[in-house]
Amino acid sequence: MFIKHTNYELGSHEIFLSEKSVNLQLGEPFFGDVEVSCRMEKSRSDILLVCEVSARSNLICDRCNEEFERELKNKFSVLYLFDSEKVTDEDTDVFYISRDEDKLELDKIVKDYAYLSIPMKKLCKEDCKGLCPHCGTNLNYASCDCKTEEINPVWEKLLELKKTIKIK
Repeated sequence: MFIKHTNYELGSHEIFLSEKSVNLQLGEPFFGDVEVSCRMEKSRSDILLVCEVSARSNLICDRCNEEFERELKNKFSVLYLFDSEKVTDEDTDVFYISRDEDKLELDKIVKDYAYLSIPMKKLCKEDCKGLCPHCGTNLNYASCDCKTEEINPVWEKLLELKKTIKIK
């Protein structure tokens, strides 16, 4: 996945790119096409890309263990500075390119930001009820007859306080 920047004049340009996830070497949980929508600001000394990557994924819910599909999105910005020789810099979002180079290679950046879009807590829906810890029933579809454990009297006051506070 690349942008041939020499095809564009100075100024602002909207660019849409699409590539199969296997061609970008994106493994599980991604499938299908990865789409990248970019705004390119090109000047004589640099090129600024402000992009959004969007990819389909198969995830497993952390609460109920059900598989679900989700479109994952992530935004990123990359600055390309023109320099007569290649400079190595620790800043991951700033690259130095020669004026002779005519392409901006995006595979690694898109791959990195696609993986960064995977949430830490994967939920099939916000209000997922999860599984019963005793019998394993998926509480999103059915209720179970398991008895709740008796609460240690030490925690009763804390539970009363919890009932008075609304947690979002």
